[in-house]
Amino acid sequence: MIPQEMSKIQQADFLSKYKLTSADFKAANLNYETLLNISADFESKRAAYDEVGTGVVKILFKFNAVHAIKYQVIPSEELLNKLLAYQLQNPAISIDLTNYEELIDNLISISVIPLFKSDWAKIHESILDQFVVFDKIKANVRLTDAASSTKEFTDQGFELNVQPDGYRSIDYVIKTAPSKKEYKVAVQIRSIFEEGWAAIDHNARYQEKTEHGGLNDFSKTLNKLAGAAEEIGEGIHGLKSYLNEKDLLIQEQQALVLAQQIELEELKAQLAQANLDKKENVSAEILGKRIIEDLAKTAAKVDGGSVPVIEPTQSAVKAEAAETATSKTVIPSAKTEETPSSTTATAAEKAPEEKPKTVKNSSDSPKTAKLKEEKVKVEKNKEEKQKIEMLPPVVEDLFGQTRIPDAAPLH
Repeated sequence: MIPQEMSKIQQADFLSKYKLTSADFKAANLNYETLLNISADFESKRAAYDEVGTGVVKILFKFNAVHAIKYQVIPSEELLNKLLAYQLQNPAISIDLTNYEELIDNLISISVIPLFKSDWAKIHESILDQFVVFDKIKANVRLTDAASSTKEFTDQGFELNVQPDGYRSIDYVIKTAPSKKEYKVAVQIRSIFEEGWAAIDHNARYQEKTEHGGLNDFSKTLNKLAGAAEEIGEGIHGLKSYLNEKDLLIQEQQALVLAQQIELEELKAQLAQANLDKKENVSAEILGKRIIEDLAKTAAKVDGGSVPVIEPTQSAVKAEAAETATSKTVIPSAKTEETPSSTTATAAEKAPEEKPKTVKNSSDSPKTAKLKEEKVKVEKNKEEKQKIEMLPPVVEDLFGQTRIPDAAPLH
C-alpha cells in the first residue's frame, strides 16, 4: 500500500528537483511505480532504522575526542534519487523491494565531529574496536593536501579519494545487529570546520546539483577559509598541549623541591636530636660518676642505715697501732730542739696527710728495719683492698640514674 503523501509525488517534479531527465530515467530502466513501492516499504521500516541509528549514536558518544554527532535516517526522496543513480551506474543489477536495503549503504548516516582533525585517530581506533567494518575505509582528501598528510591514510590501507572541490572526510560502513537482522550504517569523521563547510556546500550546491559559477567560487573560498581555520585550531590545540605539559613539569619539579625541603628539615631535626642525646649521655655519664663518688664517700661516713659500714680488719688495727707508735717516737735533730709534747702533736697533725713512715730504733739492725717497712706496706695494701671490696654495688634505676641500693637519702 503506497502512503498517500508518497502517491502525490509527481515524476516530473522529482526529475526536476534532482536535475534528472526523462532519458536518464528511461536509461535506468526503473519503473516509477517500483520506486514508489520501495519508498513506501522503507517508510514502514523507518522506526526500526531510527532505533538502530540511535543505538549506534549512543555508543559513538562514549568514544574519546568526540565533540558532536550529526545523525539521520535518509529521506524517502533522497533514497529514490540514490537508487536511480545506482541503477544508472550498474545497469546489470535489477533493483526491487528485496535488495534495495543491501545496495544502499547510507540508509542510516552518522557524522562524528571532533574539534580537531588530529583527533580522528582516537575515534578510528574506537570504531575498529567496537564495530565490524565493511569493505575498505575511504579517506577523502583535498587536491592541495600535502603528501605527508595523506601518507598516514595510505599507510593504514585506506582507499584514497582526491576531491577537487576540497571535500574531506574519513568514511566507514559498519554493521550492527541488534536483532536477527543486520543493518549497515555509514559513519564519517570530519572536523568541526570540515563539517561546517560540507553542510553549507551540500545545502547550496550538492543537494540540487547546482553548478552556478558564483556559488562555486564562494564555496571554494569558504573551503579555503575553513582549512585555514582548521590549521589555526590545530596550532591552538598543540600550544595548549605544550603549555599543559610545561605546567605539569613545573608542578612536578615544585613538588620534588618541596619533598626535598621536607626531607632536609627532617634530617636537620634528626641531627639536632642526635646531638642533644649525645650531650645528655655525656652529662649523665659525668653526673653518674659524681654521684658514685659522692655515694662512696657518704657510705664510708654513714654509721647505720642500709648502707653497709666497713669494719676495720686486724691488719688495719695493727697498722693503726704501728702508726700511733711511730707518731710518739722522737727523731733527734741537730738544728731544732723541741719538747716531746710538741713533737708528738706535730707528728699527729701530719700523720693523715703524709705517707706512713717506719722509724728505726737504735737497737734495730738495718735488715730488721727493712723487714718491718715491707711488713707495713703489705698490711697497708691488704687494708686498701678490703676497703674496696666492702664498697656497696652501684646500679642504674628505671630512669637511667645510678645509685647505691637502699642508700639513705643525701642531706
